[in-house]
Amino acid sequence: MTEPKSARTRLVLHQGWQREALALPGVRDLVAKRTGELLHRAITDAPRRSHGALPWNAVKENLEAYVQLSHEGWFGNVLIENDPRVRHAMLQERGFTSPRGRRVKGRRYLKGALLRMKVK
Repeated sequence: MTEPKSARTRLVLHQGWQREALALPGVRDLVAKRTGELLHRAITDAPRRSHGALPWNAVKENLEAYVQLSHEGWFGNVLIENDPRVRHAMLQERGFTSPRGRRVKGRRYLKGALLRMKVK
């Protein structure tokens, strides 16, 4: 009767292995998928007007996502308000003081979307 071979393996990690792993094409697809899900959640939770018309400066129209390769690997971004004339999406997120001096509480819809997307 022969003895079974050992199931032990040796794993050697060299410096910079994360950079090589995060630069693979499959990682790009995964990052793009998760970034798209985050964008969808942010748009779903974004505050909107009560009537059906969609104005040019709607929060929904001023959120977009992209994936980019850096020296560290693939990463995804959700861009908020690329148009400098539109700044109310961040005001809705963080809160603001009205011209009369009343403090308006932020809705934290972007933070909520990020918290729901975090890995547990």
